[in-house]
Amino acid sequence: MKRLAAKASLDRRVHAHGLRHTHAAQVRAEGVDIGIISKQLGHRSILTTIRYLDHIAPVQVVKAMREREWGLDS
Repeated sequence: MKRLAAKASLDRRVHAHGLRHTHAAQVRAEGVDIGIISKQLGHRSILTTIRYLDHIAPVQVVKAMREREWGLDS
């Protein structure tokens, strides 16, 4: 992994588990159900997956809240 990262001119540390994190965050961003992601990752509990993805992609949470219709006009 280290050699491939250098070849790709990546300055950050690259490791196999990081690819797992990236995959999970990307399929979630594509709208894949969190239960399916949890099963694919082999987590015993969906709560593990939720905690894990919230840590990886907090920007998506902020974006979703900004785009939400709050219904405060009534």
